Amino acid sequence: MSLSFISLFLILLTFLLDFLFLTFFIFLSFLFSILFSLVKNIFNFEKKNILLFLCFCIIYLYQFSIKNKNISIIDSGKKTNYETFEVDKFKEIKNKLEQTKCSQMWENQKEFLNGIIRKFKPKKVLELGVAAGGSSIIILNAMNDFDNSKLYSIDLYAHNLVGFCVNKYFPQLTKKWTLFKGNIATEFIETIGKNIDIALIDTAHFEPGEIMDFLIILPFLKEEAIVIFHDIANQITRSNKRNEWAPYIIFNAIRGEKYLPSGKYILKQDIGAVKLEKNQKKYYHDYFRLLGGQWQYFPKETHINQFINFIKKYYDNECLTIFEESISFNRNFVKKNPMHIIYKYNSD
Repeated sequence: MSLSFISLFLILLTFLLDFLFLTFFIFLSFLFSILFSLVKNIFNFEKKNILLFLCFCIIYLYQFSIKNKNISIIDSGKKTNYETFEVDKFKEIKNKLEQTKCSQMWENQKEFLNGIIRKFKPKKVLELGVAAGGSSIIILNAMNDFDNSKLYSIDLYAHNLVGFCVNKYFPQLTKKWTLFKGNIATEFIETIGKNIDIALIDTAHFEPGEIMDFLIILPFLKEEAIVIFHDIANQITRSNKRNEWAPYIIFNAIRGEKYLPSGKYILKQDIGAVKLEKNQKKYYHDYFRLLGGQWQYFPKETHINQFINFIKKYYDNECLTIFEESISFNRNFVKKNPMHIIYKYNSD
């Protein structure tokens, strides 16, 4: 390519950039003049007051965007490298965990869970949803060398298969583990107590599942605690799980800093963590309104009554009203659309 051709190309490029800049400047001037005229005609301001008014609007919009940067329902989080943080600790149990098939998590999800525990070094961890105990093993191994650390696990079901992998294959980890089973978290959370540093929620996946679970543990979480949700992308990544929206909804609605594993696609990351923003009480009503959607299963009546009593003790009357209205709406909806219910518990 000749030097003269390159010179000609650069000259043309310069003219093009100048043209685009001039066009943009003219557009802004035109837009500003329109705003100027509108404000003058509507509010009958003098010229200097119009300029002050427009400056105030710009400053307000900027502050509003900064203030609300973490509260969007579609805030999907930022990618992290937590799955590589002290991953050698996870590798101590990796092969045996794979051989026993105790965990349903993908490899990067196991490493992400291990990395979060290793990074933040919690003293008190809560797990909702145990199944065979795969995630319990990962957490217990990750915190095994932390002084005065403890994992409390809760599962709705009472059968012997709940958590069996921990006792059968990794009995050396059980000294820091307490398992509660046979009821929802309201039955056990007061025994476990407050100041929970990290919580993992991996339960129903259908609404109202994880939303209710989060509301049960929220008053017991330490300020700026971390809440991890599994299966937040089931409805995207698995064709047979299109109705599993509960983890996605609550994960994206919680106010706080979001963490995801690294990877090509943000929305396909099936595990995520939230470091709670301070003063969560101001968002209680917003979280309860999430229960106003169409439920895909109905908890047992005993569990609903337990949750109502829990609300009366730890939340205000507006939260109770929102929940009662959500129940009423969903009962009426199911009467008209009985096929909407995906899963139904046995009657009490």
